[in-house]
Amino acid sequence: MKKFILFFTLGISSAHAQWKFPTVTSIGDTSFYRIEHNLETALTGFKNILLVNGYEFQKKAYTPKDRIMYVIYDVHPRDPEHVYLFYLIETQKGYEAWYEYRTNNDFEIINDELTITYKRTN
Repeated sequence: MKKFILFFTLGISSAHAQWKFPTVTSIGDTSFYRIEHNLETALTGFKNILLVNGYEFQKKAYTPKDRIMYVIYDVHPRDPEHVYLFYLIETQKGYEAWYEYRTNNDFEIINDELTITYKRTN
């Protein structure tokens, strides 16, 4: 009986995980980021984390002037009150890859060097 309870408890705790990640820095329970100093490493890590979590990477035209390399958001039909937001930006610290799970409302992400505005579409 003890084995069953342990297995059942582990199953419940893993069912609530939002993300699957390698080494990242956690911000609360639903947001994570990683900073890399090499563009290739940052981009490879960003693509891999998207892939592991079931998202497809799509190339975006990037100019160094805008510093926002990729912004991807997804609202699942089964959870329209939340949005998954992934973005890779260039900052003075390096290349920052962010992965956030937020309430699906209008918001702004204000960084020292740029601002990303999200507008709810539904």
